[in-house]
Amino acid sequence: MIDRKPLWFLILLCLAMTAAAVWRLSLLPDWTQMPMPTPRGMVTRSGLVLFIQPLCVLFTIAALDAPKWLASRPNEALATLYRRIRLVPMATGVLLALMQAFLISRSLGHGFGLNPVAIARIGMTVTGIMIIMQGNIIPKLPRVPSRFAALNLDPWQSARSRRFAGRMTVVLGLAEIAGAILLPLRAITVTVLMLTLVFCGAIIWNMVRVKREPSPLP
Repeated sequence: MIDRKPLWFLILLCLAMTAAAVWRLSLLPDWTQMPMPTPRGMVTRSGLVLFIQPLCVLFTIAALDAPKWLASRPNEALATLYRRIRLVPMATGVLLALMQAFLISRSLGHGFGLNPVAIARIGMTVTGIMIIMQGNIIPKLPRVPSRFAALNLDPWQSARSRRFAGRMTVVLGLAEIAGAILLPLRAITVTVLMLTLVFCGAIIWNMVRVKREPSPLP
């Protein structure tokens, strides 16, 4: 069964982040014109950017809960899966909360003497490191039978699929770190989005390919 501690931690964190975003917007005469200091001077941003991090937390909650609904039935493999990944969503939530806190503080004119571009690059680098750590965990996760025939792989197919997913996740993390270091800040978000779409497409393609291959298991 899913570990309730990281789930409730993320739910409370999402509520707190949403409340902080609503509070910040309530101080603005126009929510579409939120001031944001940058190295090039003062610019304005849409206040909706404050809800990106809470939405990312909701996505993390959905990803955390998805294996329970995809599994054919509760079993020890599912419990083991949640035990091995329980720290990943909590670390993700903390990182997203820190990013939103920094964004709100910048919009209020308090930068704590920090360079926002450097902070953004550090945040992306830390995210890439977390993705690499998760990629090393994926091949070691147990097989969880799915209730859907299209997603249900036998042990041999599941092991191959998890190894491929682990390698692709590590590549995604390395690419995100390289982008955070080398690319202009405006290009990082688009690049990460495109890499994520390619990553998801590669995972789906490999699952379909592995499922069509003859398994050596009886």
